[in-house]
Amino acid sequence: MSTALQHNHSAERVTPFEQAALQNLRYRQNQAWKNWAEGVRCQPEYSFYPQRLDDLIQIVNFAREQGKRIRVVASGHSWSALAATHEILVFVQTLNNVTMDLSNDAQPRVVIESGATGKEVNDVLEQHGYALPCNVVLESVRFGGLIATGSHGSGWNNRTLSDLVHAIEIVDAAGELRRFEAGVDDDDVMNAARLNLGMFGIIYRITLNAQKSWTVRAFDRRVPIEDVLENLKQWVLVHDNLDLFWWPFCNKFWVKSWHPIQERITAKPRVSPRDKYSAAISSRFYRESLRLMKAFPPLTPRVCNLTFGATPSTRDDIVDVVEAIHYRRAIEVAKMGCVEIAFKIDPDFENVKRAIQVVFENVNAYARRGEYPMNVTMNARFIHNSDCWLSPAFGEGHTCYIEILSHTNESLWQRFSGEVAREWLKLPHARPHWAKEYRHIPGIIEHIKSNFAENIVRFNQIKEQLQVDPSHMFVNPTLREIFL
Repeated sequence: MSTALQHNHSAERVTPFEQAALQNLRYRQNQAWKNWAEGVRCQPEYSFYPQRLDDLIQIVNFAREQGKRIRVVASGHSWSALAATHEILVFVQTLNNVTMDLSNDAQPRVVIESGATGKEVNDVLEQHGYALPCNVVLESVRFGGLIATGSHGSGWNNRTLSDLVHAIEIVDAAGELRRFEAGVDDDDVMNAARLNLGMFGIIYRITLNAQKSWTVRAFDRRVPIEDVLENLKQWVLVHDNLDLFWWPFCNKFWVKSWHPIQERITAKPRVSPRDKYSAAISSRFYRESLRLMKAFPPLTPRVCNLTFGATPSTRDDIVDVVEAIHYRRAIEVAKMGCVEIAFKIDPDFENVKRAIQVVFENVNAYARRGEYPMNVTMNARFIHNSDCWLSPAFGEGHTCYIEILSHTNESLWQRFSGEVAREWLKLPHARPHWAKEYRHIPGIIEHIKSNFAENIVRFNQIKEQLQVDPSHMFVNPTLREIFL
């Protein structure tokens, strides 16, 4: 899509003043947009495709002069309504430059433009022998969105990706590039800027703390449900990382764990051509199985058991930590719904077990009525807390993130996941993951406002003091409802 073609396409719809303001910008008008999972849709008046920092500044100046609001997207992997707008939508995927900052031997850092994917970041890190201590599983998602929403990996001693931010550069509502940096700005400001849901402006570039890469023993096994529940606390505490996965109607968990080890790598790398094609084929097969269950719901128990049996849930290998984190490839080809809640873990893990039991109970209750709203997986992860004001993991104590995923009838899924989430939200300091589905959960907006109450007040105070967006240019209806 060339700039010239785009101007010709839109020339009859804009005034001469607007044409002058939009000069050299790539854009479309009234172009429909939907997110990856196709659960969020909008038709913004303008969709912009910036190529450089100057474009971001020009877009913001145009929005201010026209009195329009801005939201930002890239791959659209977020399930939530955070990105949707009918005014200006900015697509940042071509802002994807990644470099290493090795000026301080004691603290290596990676500098990431907001549109860079996890794979693009990992490629640069691995070339230099470094890694992030945590990350999400998907490598196709973009770092601007991960940071803005407080997305997380897994690991008892790990925080969120947003907590790794050393510096963040943002184009504010005045069209100025603002830099917020640890050690320069105070902690309160940094913990607002690191996770701001896009309300500080358009994120241009992020600098994250990294560390030398290391090897881990990746140990995956299938374990009976009763054994997992009995040993859960002990197993979580003795591993750097432990995740639980459960497919509906199965009598075992996939228990995924790893911990550091000083041994030579024994597994084949995930970047091998064979692995790439194998992952693509298996993921597409999985997508077809989801379609089958959606078309013929009574097959769900049988297909879920077959699916669980086909997962890579048994291994004992020595791998690079990045291989352990990104253990699945191409899984995004199967689109699905996802609801995820974070809550503080009690000393005996009893509330974690209760959260798991809620899913068991609801799946079985629906099945007795001949309904099968969940056909993918439940996943539980365990991390440290977060210092970011708007993080679901904010506050003292370790945090459990628990999620359910499914590819099924939308109204049935929303009813089922809403009921499960309502029970999860009764747990201590329970909050929804900003990037997942939550608008359909009964009473969720009031829950968010009351549960984040003092944090929202403090975030708004900092935002106002910094004058990054005094006219609320970077909000949409969902954010306005929660924060204004």
